[in-house]
Amino acid sequence: MELIVAIVIAIVIYSVQTMLYRRLWDKNLRVELRFEEECVTKGSLTCLSEIINNAKFLPMPVFHLKFSCSRTFRFDDTDNAVVTDAYHRNDVFSVMGNQKVTRKLAFTAECRGYYEISSFHILTRDFFLVNRFAKLLKNDTHIYVLPGKREDSQFTIMFQRLLGEILNQRSFLEDPYTFRGIRDYDRSDNMHSINWKATAKHNALMVNMHERVSEQRVKLMLNLETNTMIKTEELQEIAIELTSSIAGKLIQENIPVQLTSNGLDVITKDYGMIESGCTYHHLLAIDRYLARLSVSGGMDAFLNMVEAETKQNDRNTAYVIISPYFKPDLIDKLDSMAEQGLSVQMVVPYYDIQELEGRRSYMHTLEVKLTDA
Repeated sequence: MELIVAIVIAIVIYSVQTMLYRRLWDKNLRVELRFEEECVTKGSLTCLSEIINNAKFLPMPVFHLKFSCSRTFRFDDTDNAVVTDAYHRNDVFSVMGNQKVTRKLAFTAECRGYYEISSFHILTRDFFLVNRFAKLLKNDTHIYVLPGKREDSQFTIMFQRLLGEILNQRSFLEDPYTFRGIRDYDRSDNMHSINWKATAKHNALMVNMHERVSEQRVKLMLNLETNTMIKTEELQEIAIELTSSIAGKLIQENIPVQLTSNGLDVITKDYGMIESGCTYHHLLAIDRYLARLSVSGGMDAFLNMVEAETKQNDRNTAYVIISPYFKPDLIDKLDSMAEQGLSVQMVVPYYDIQELEGRRSYMHTLEVKLTDA
């Protein structure tokens, strides 16, 4: 008799808990995946947080969180993970009632790009580990892995020559006797330019703006087509890093920088442009744009961009073309710009096995060892 009673009680308990889990397992349950930083530089260490908040009395003795992300993320903890075309992870938790659990997964962002985790799966079991309950949840988190910066001696020498050529054609020196107004302080500003009276009035750092002796901006034009079929992606990445590095150096010199490219934006699926600016936040906008670039939109698109700039005949813009492609169809158009009197410079990254014929005075070359790419 006692055995029968025990069996009946067990059946009742099992049935009640099954009913409760079916109705309430996902009530007041909040699960989130979140990158700790929105922007990191290529090669940096950062974290992805798994956050589970079970705001009800019902415990979840076995709780699975499954998600996929880029295989270029190198996680310190590789348990519960499988790498195929993407990085697939299945983490297991034990979450009691009214408990919040946070787990941080450290990883190194090895490749430039824009990455999202738009959804993930959750799965839990009832108290007796018999029934399973699963759900696909939408998620909203992303991270920009910004291009790395070139600091090697070869780049430094190349940039100094490039900067000298630009400055020889126009003066970028501010005229201290002309006052244009005030604006908010930026970390790239010289401390001597701070207007202390305006700072006290606005209760925030403000700086003076002066007219330039000859106002000119630099327009960077990045071409993602290459001259070679060997390791094209590596050469494209070098061109993108050069663009980011040149933009950073120019902004350090307080030179306004624009940017356009024939690379397609992974978000808009179209060509983009960053307007002129010379602040730290503007450089961040440039790097975010470069992070979003994917495949090239084709050589014809870039040639059309160059043609459009030639027709504008803008004498206040110095053009810097960053291109691992240097065939005659592009060089002829740049020759035409130079002959028209426009300020043209070209940065050419190329493999040491390539022949670089038809050099021009406006070319600045950067040789890359094929074995290092």
